[in-house]
Amino acid sequence: MTGFRPKLIKLFRFFFPLLTFLAFWELLVDIKLLNPKLFPTPSNIALTLYNLTISNQLLLIYLYRSFYRLVLGYGLGALLGISVGILMGINKYFYRLASPILSLLISVPTIAWVPLFLITVGIGDETIILAIFLGCFFAIVYNTMNGIRSVNKELIWASQMMGANKTTIFSKVLLPGASVSIITGLRLAVGYSWRALVGAEMLASVSGGIGYMVYTARAFNAVNIMFAGLVIIAIGGLLTDRLVLGALERKTIEKWGMIKKRE
Repeated sequence: MTGFRPKLIKLFRFFFPLLTFLAFWELLVDIKLLNPKLFPTPSNIALTLYNLTISNQLLLIYLYRSFYRLVLGYGLGALLGISVGILMGINKYFYRLASPILSLLISVPTIAWVPLFLITVGIGDETIILAIFLGCFFAIVYNTMNGIRSVNKELIWASQMMGANKTTIFSKVLLPGASVSIITGLRLAVGYSWRALVGAEMLASVSGGIGYMVYTARAFNAVNIMFAGLVIIAIGGLLTDRLVLGALERKTIEKWGMIKKRE
């Protein structure tokens, strides 16, 4: 019971502002301060989610296809992003070579790449996965590189004086020291990946997806389906951050005492 009560309080702190906002939204629509044709009530959106999930299971099919693309694109971006970021952080020559390219491309919106991919790669999953990859790649590279380069040099010198070789310094000093920045980059990349997924699916999907569902709903002025898609995107990003990256954070930097535990 001693561990149950703090968890209950934590859940209450998280859900109370959200439930208050939803109740206020419902009230504004009921008293006609918000147009229900443009802003459906939360209860209407919940009913839409139920119908799309239980009645015809269309949402489950679209969610599976979107999640498949997200996992591939984000996984590839994380793998290459961390690798390139580490190389830029430990090798000054590679940093000088790659830094101007990174500075040039990091400001290009991901959605701007999609028309080019449509011409070169074609319509379909490949274009969407590439867009997700680019959406998360630069944030991960930048944070990983900064994390490596910001490790206190005195720690490295102390390790060298104690006889540590390069492998030991990397695994015991650089990587743990940069882990806060690396995980921050991974968490930022989750949001960027969802944005890239939705934008790319609107333009390049031929087999459905959450972004495709939101985009096609506009042809029927189905605002409730649009909002249902936005809710799924928001929940998907939250669950990915809390369940996957939050667990990684608790097992690494939080356990090591590098950041404070969340209350």
